[in-house]
Amino acid sequence: YNAENYVGHPEITIVKPVKKMVITSGDSDNDESKNVMSERQQLAPRETVTGYRLSRVRLPTSSIEPFTPFKPNRGESVASSTAASASIASTSASTASLSSPPPRLPVVGGDSIVHYELLTPMDTIFGKIALSNNMNNIGSSSTPSSNDGSVGYIRLTRFSRASTAGYINAISKLEEAGAQSFIIDVRNNYGGIIQEAMLSASTLLRDPHMVLCYTMNSRGGFTPHDVEEYIVDSRFPGYLLSSEDRKVTRNQVAREKPDMFEEDGIMWVPPSSFASLHEQKLKRGLHPPTTIPAMNAQFVSDTSSSSPSLRFLPISESDTIQQRQRQAQKKIVILVNEGTASSAEFFASALRDNGRIVALVGAKTYGKGLIQHTFPMPDGGGLRLTVAEYLTPTLKHVTKVGNARYDRDTGELVGGGIRPDVYCPSNQGIPKNIGSDICVGMALDVLDDAGET
Repeated sequence: YNAENYVGHPEITIVKPVKKMVITSGDSDNDESKNVMSERQQLAPRETVTGYRLSRVRLPTSSIEPFTPFKPNRGESVASSTAASASIASTSASTASLSSPPPRLPVVGGDSIVHYELLTPMDTIFGKIALSNNMNNIGSSSTPSSNDGSVGYIRLTRFSRASTAGYINAISKLEEAGAQSFIIDVRNNYGGIIQEAMLSASTLLRDPHMVLCYTMNSRGGFTPHDVEEYIVDSRFPGYLLSSEDRKVTRNQVAREKPDMFEEDGIMWVPPSSFASLHEQKLKRGLHPPTTIPAMNAQFVSDTSSSSPSLRFLPISESDTIQQRQRQAQKKIVILVNEGTASSAEFFASALRDNGRIVALVGAKTYGKGLIQHTFPMPDGGGLRLTVAEYLTPTLKHVTKVGNARYDRDTGELVGGGIRPDVYCPSNQGIPKNIGSDICVGMALDVLDDAGET
């Protein structure tokens, strides 16, 4: 498939048509057709498709290069741009018959903490297969996708002050390049500073009263952490990935609580650790998570029958404002795997539980939501004591707790971690060439199904 640096053994289902030969006798009631059609033409065999045969295969690959982020060298930027332009020119000349869109220069950048790149469906292994089929089928009327479906790819390897700055810069660069939807990759992200992860997640949520996570300490304290807590941060860039103004969320808080923003600073009062959820909702206006992806909020799964299906939910007039806000949002898919742990898990759950993303793609995450303090011992060792735990916005444990081995809603075995919406095995690793990543291709398919790419 001409995909460089592909890693692993992807499982692919191949569909082959089963055909049979049919000989028609030519018995027709139309006299004109009998006169025009010769006897040889009437008895000519023809093929008909009787069904399809499915085959699951694994494609071995040769390269096992790990992911290496983009690192430009001095003096090479001009040369690389020239080489890229020459490569695009030669490619466009060979595919001129396909009426391909005008060539574009690659948009890529970042460092070892944050890597970003502008993708289109044609950049993935699936796009290359489709392009190859179009080139082989000269009479086909299909053409490659235009740049209107560009997707911004952002990979975060950890959460820190540097990652927050790089994340904001990556969004700005990709939006300037025309990205219409985004893939945020937190695979093999071991976590980091939880406050930085929540700050990054709060930039993607419209409602300042949405809960990002909960903290439950050993003394019975139960504290919600909402978007409003991070709006008061001086580094908060505003509401991102939406056609609405970036200041819309901060302006809403200023209207609701004008005393919070004083001339001498921000007077924000943290929530109580010993108030009930009902009291928190009344006093602070906290909104419970929807648990339904925002882009599919008008559909829910009908589990009343033996064969679950989707049914349409009519949208009332009171929800018109929220619906317009959702339509203004750019679609997001998050990639996770077994290496996604701690703060990265709560970053993903904060966005999924509040219905901000289209889907979570990948494998079940690691499962670590404990807050531990290390106490030095006289012999030089240390004692790690669990003092608190983080819970998701839907009050789910990320860490396996006690004998709670089965989920009371689904009956599935609970072993810690967050389960994805679309499963993609992570045994192939993360290839250097993002376009050769099966999971990235699946994420693009999810965005395509959502009607964006």
